[in-house]
Amino acid sequence: MADTIVNFSGSEPRIALIVRGKLSAKHHPDLMAQHADAILADGSPVGFYGEGNGGSGNRVGMAMQGVAYDYQALRIQRPYYVGADSAVANRVVSTVLLIKVTAAQAKKFSESWARMTTDPGSFNIVGGNCSTHASSSFIDAGLIKGGIPGLDTPDHLYAQLVDKLPASSLQSITGFIGFEAASSGGFTMVVKPYVDMPTVIRPNPGTLGSLRPSS
Repeated sequence: MADTIVNFSGSEPRIALIVRGKLSAKHHPDLMAQHADAILADGSPVGFYGEGNGGSGNRVGMAMQGVAYDYQALRIQRPYYVGADSAVANRVVSTVLLIKVTAAQAKKFSESWARMTTDPGSFNIVGGNCSTHASSSFIDAGLIKGGIPGLDTPDHLYAQLVDKLPASSLQSITGFIGFEAASSGGFTMVVKPYVDMPTVIRPNPGTLGSLRPSS
């Protein structure tokens, strides 16, 4: 099976939600085996993580300093989130929900992540985790209203977006994903095919650690 290449430089802007550990559009990963990242309209990957606090709060994902990672930070901290070959080697499967948006919505989405970069606030596993902050960027862009139904998880955010947005604006892709610099600026996304079979190791908290303190 050939790799899928997704360009973000077309006339119709697209942004995206990435759910790490989601093995298909219909798969629902375990609570601690998923993580939410996003893709800006220029193809740049971004995500919200927790750092610091080496005490008991760190082990339970509470009272941590939040930080928004861009491509350069992800390449250092989570290379298997931005390198397709590294994703294959570490068996990190992701499902990406691509969303067609207006130029104004794309701009607000980017501005929301820019604000998180300069003023990230704290990370808390309950009500302040990676999916909570990703959700706020979609709210800021005017795509959804209100928080994530139920627990704040990446998979629940994915379901909310699918439920609230027109099907014609959505495309779901699953595989081992990576990002390569585009000649026009920004990035293209490379998706190496994933087939759910016994020879593929399913993601687990030790691999992804999405809602764990290390994320």
